[in-house]
Amino acid sequence: MKKQLLFSFLLLLAVPMMAQIPRNGGGHFEYAHTITIDNSPASILQQRAKKFFSRPMLVHWDSTYAANMDGRSASAGDGYIEIGITSGMFGSRAKVGLQYVIVPVDNGYQYSIRQLTVRNDNGEVFPLEEKPQQMKHKHYDQLVNRTHRYLQRLIGYMKREMNGFQ
Repeated sequence: MKKQLLFSFLLLLAVPMMAQIPRNGGGHFEYAHTITIDNSPASILQQRAKKFFSRPMLVHWDSTYAANMDGRSASAGDGYIEIGITSGMFGSRAKVGLQYVIVPVDNGYQYSIRQLTVRNDNGEVFPLEEKPQQMKHKHYDQLVNRTHRYLQRLIGYMKREMNGFQ
């Protein structure tokens, strides 16, 4: 019985798993959520959002700007994160471009991360949800999983920043 359990466990570890990145109605990867915070006016949340976009160590921001989303003031940024892919002896890095939007509302905010596109070292550009033909499944799975983990940490940091914690 112990051998069967051990075999089952090792088999489970050997099977590559896809990260469960949420998708929007069009089938594209998108993180979007509404967070409620007690006693936080939209003006304070707007300042916290601007502070979040001034942190260059999390995302390499190409541009940050004020936007208007459905009649509400929003903070937005276009940039990229670098994801390491283990391939061969040295590995490679891919830049995953994204658009990050934070829309403050009274007692809360809405955020979305969308338009995830990959720029490889060789100049190839493709949407993250579509695996290119020449890329191995193993490397694509690494890219998706590592992007998902990085974005989860980024969202966690953003939530702490928007709550007013340092």
